[in-house]
Amino acid sequence: MLIFIRQLLQSPIARKLTLSIVVFSSLITIVTTAYQLISDYQEDVNRIDRVFSSIEAVNLEVLASSVWVIDEDLINTQLYGLSQLPDIKYISIRDDSNQEWHFGEYQKTAVIEKQFPLIYTNNENIPVGTLTVQADLNAIYDRLYNKTILILLSNAIKTFFVAGFILFLVWFNVTKHLRQLSQYCDEISLDNPFTPLNFNRKPQRDEFSLVAEAVNTMQQQIRGSYQDLQQSKVDLMHAVEDRDRLLLLERSYKDELARQVKEQTRELEQSLQMLKRTQQVLIEKEKMAALGGLVSGVAHEINTPIGICLTAASSQLAYVEDLIKLIHSDHATLEQINGILEQYQKSSQLIVSNITRASYLIQQFKSIAAEQSQEKYTLFNLNHQLRDITDSTIMIFSPQKVEITVNIDEQLQVYTNASLLSQAINNVISNAFLHAFKDTSQAKICINVITKPDTIDIEIQNNGALIPSDIAEHIFEPFFTTARHKGGVGLGLAAAFNAITQIKGSIRYVAMSPLGGPMFVISVPR
Repeated sequence: MLIFIRQLLQSPIARKLTLSIVVFSSLITIVTTAYQLISDYQEDVNRIDRVFSSIEAVNLEVLASSVWVIDEDLINTQLYGLSQLPDIKYISIRDDSNQEWHFGEYQKTAVIEKQFPLIYTNNENIPVGTLTVQADLNAIYDRLYNKTILILLSNAIKTFFVAGFILFLVWFNVTKHLRQLSQYCDEISLDNPFTPLNFNRKPQRDEFSLVAEAVNTMQQQIRGSYQDLQQSKVDLMHAVEDRDRLLLLERSYKDELARQVKEQTRELEQSLQMLKRTQQVLIEKEKMAALGGLVSGVAHEINTPIGICLTAASSQLAYVEDLIKLIHSDHATLEQINGILEQYQKSSQLIVSNITRASYLIQQFKSIAAEQSQEKYTLFNLNHQLRDITDSTIMIFSPQKVEITVNIDEQLQVYTNASLLSQAINNVISNAFLHAFKDTSQAKICINVITKPDTIDIEIQNNGALIPSDIAEHIFEPFFTTARHKGGVGLGLAAAFNAITQIKGSIRYVAMSPLGGPMFVISVPR
């Protein structure tokens, strides 16, 4: 018996099941008890309300008459009678002269108190005082407390016996057989003869019989697999021997292959050295070609205004000689002198304008070659910088109307060379003002700033004319322009490319943007 009880108490399943039954039963008991106590309390309160209603209907008029005539004996008798009502512990009357009659002891807690006005009726309603009635709740609380203890105790005893009985059933029908199954599995050994699992009980068809059949079948399959495994072990040993022989053969093949690879590698290294020398020669040729194009472009752009200046200066010399002859002649007129001076003035204006153009071209060349990258890097607000660039560009190209929108995080900070970045962005936007909107009715430029883990991308897109592919190939080359007849130099995008390169960024051209026109994407490191 002691062994049975010890096994019963040591069973985790039985303990969990018993605990679940106790907890669930306790919850049900608490809920039902609470409901019953609330119902009883409500019934007691309703009974007190009925007493109050009875006092109001039966006794108020009689008490008012007694107070009116101040019959103290009758008042005390009536108060004593009312105090004998169920749960009434205190009752008092206070008239309009502040005289008081009471029976019982006044309490401040655990009471239900109600006051009734006393009105004497004699052709008219005359207030004569106030009736105060208190019902004691302590007796109700005591009854509810005793009832609670009784209900909980009875349910605890019932739960104890039910849980014990269920615990016994679980042990007898489940736990005992599970323990036998556990012991059987512990004793299984492939080295021992096969002994089938049989539960110590009457033969019957249920879940445990299915478990016994499954365990016996599984053990037979394992034993068969074990025998196959032993045979596979022997076969594997033979295969290992064969593998060793193959490894020796493979090692010899690998040595031969390594020798051939070394020879081919040496030949490839020689070919690579030749390719590098050839590449270096091609790069040098390409540099010389680019330098020649640059020199030719500089010479062409500078030569034009200088040639005009030279021609104008030669004309001025001729005008000066004519003016000297005319002054020394006897027939000089003021009109002739003014005519020569006007021609001289026009030549001077022509010289000044062309020298100014030459100076502008030289400044543009310097903007490409100058080492602005030596300027210090600063941390600045990119939104403010873009707003300044767009506002100044709109002012410069006024009255040309172009709608510019900027989509950016207003708090975005960038650490880079502000001058070079502003120059590149300004050149790209100005290029759009100059070339994109010739046949566009509602010109638009949209600037989207996209932050990435390592870079910040500035997308500058417009809805203007698309750039032909044969022109797009050369847009970043110095002196390449399609508006040379309008005074274009072809250095704007080249300068932008050079500026972005100096701050270790990149600029690329996209043929089609969401707005319908071309787009330039400027990427700078974060």
